[in-house]
Amino acid sequence: MFQASRGFWCTNIRSTILKNVGNNVNFRGKRHVLTVSTTRGTPSTSTDLKEALCEKIPIHYDLLRNFRQQHGSSVISHITVENMYRGLHGVNTMVRETSETDPKQGIKYRGLTIPEVVTLLPREGKSPSAEAVFWLLLTGDVPTQEQTASLIADWSIRRQKKKDWWSGPGGGIVGSVLQTLPKTTSPLGKLSVALTVFDTSKHMKEALKHDALSHTHWEYTYEDSMELLATLPAIVGLVVKGELKNTKEETSDWIQFLSECLFSAFDISENHKIPLVDFLRLYTVLNADEDGGIPGVHVTQILGASQLCINQALAAGALAYADEPKTGTMSQYAEFQTKIQRLFGRNSKEEKLRSYIATLIKRDKLIGYKVAEFCDPRYTTLENYAKEYMPNDSSIKLSQNVSQILTTMMKSAKGKSIYPEQSTIAAPIFQFYGLRDMKFNQVLLCMSRALGAVASIIWTKAVNASVEHPTSKCTYTYLNSVQETRGKRKRGKQAKHTRK
Repeated sequence: MFQASRGFWCTNIRSTILKNVGNNVNFRGKRHVLTVSTTRGTPSTSTDLKEALCEKIPIHYDLLRNFRQQHGSSVISHITVENMYRGLHGVNTMVRETSETDPKQGIKYRGLTIPEVVTLLPREGKSPSAEAVFWLLLTGDVPTQEQTASLIADWSIRRQKKKDWWSGPGGGIVGSVLQTLPKTTSPLGKLSVALTVFDTSKHMKEALKHDALSHTHWEYTYEDSMELLATLPAIVGLVVKGELKNTKEETSDWIQFLSECLFSAFDISENHKIPLVDFLRLYTVLNADEDGGIPGVHVTQILGASQLCINQALAAGALAYADEPKTGTMSQYAEFQTKIQRLFGRNSKEEKLRSYIATLIKRDKLIGYKVAEFCDPRYTTLENYAKEYMPNDSSIKLSQNVSQILTTMMKSAKGKSIYPEQSTIAAPIFQFYGLRDMKFNQVLLCMSRALGAVASIIWTKAVNASVEHPTSKCTYTYLNSVQETRGKRKRGKQAKHTRK
């Protein structure tokens, strides 16, 4: 089907030092000039995403085959008993081509850091495009403006073809189902139901019906996935409001269309509409993918590899975002900050804040913060955005003050470096723009992550990756095994000592 490229192992990673002012990124007062790899290998010139992906798959397949043949017996990770009971936290046991977490720079998309991604990707308005970040995640290439425009047009056409699922009286097929749910159903619960109802497995089902060869299955997964992603903003709009009316931008880019759906559901002021679109683009790009070990991503990845319907894989993973991140969701942080404002007012004095935060530190009741070696660049990017576009907002200022005080106090009190998660700055920004329902905002986080999830699942199908299937044993079996191993070592040492 494909011709493999020769000399792949000699392919150079072409680096570019960006010279314009926009490439000097501010990280808590420090300026960094970005040195980036624009792509791993030769970038595709095709404006058709599927065609561009076709160029990448055989090359990557050769890489995998050679890697496994030459290093199949090499040890990657050492797993201890403690690792097992901590959920294999920090242990390298998975393969995810779209992104990875660097211990010093945070999440990377295809080898690019967050500042590099934000700087390099083509823009719609003032922020990077969601379509551009998907192109990057799927192909490994930073797309051109022309390639990005091509994907925007493709998704617009696909969304119109699926219009009977989301538009019309009663909200179409999906909306009519959502309106029958109890009012107590959470936004993420509604999203899960909507994705389950929204059947996008037509192409794969037809392929199986006609006995398509396994190495072509990725192509049908791709088609089903594109239909799902193209229509996802409308599905999200139906989650917040069972019927979409007066959406003006049905042929626009992903986030502009999402925004039109939200404008009809929320009371957004005219002054905030254009800035909100730019913010949602930035937020989506920052959260387009995540470490494959977090529950929502992990569940989606496993099911995407093991079942045919990609909408069902995303539906199952969506429910895990109710508790993401573990350090505190946007909803939990908003409640925490509201409590502070209720106790001390919006312009809280630093002395009172310090006293209150000291009490929280003693009780280990911190929300939205984690012990780390560096500040998450996603937080830094959003903080810089807030400083530029809403410098005088009292809620954002309070969030920044709390973070600064907490970081300083934790360092002096417990000798730990603690940094804020992006939820601590994202929550007040969403509030500023009128999106005050933080449980719904978790849906926007889940929607963003769908980009990386879909890209990763397509690659799983393309290389025919095995479904994750480790072996499990009970604690007593592990205990007996460890004790037996230690006993053999002890007897071996005694025998060696006797011979001497």
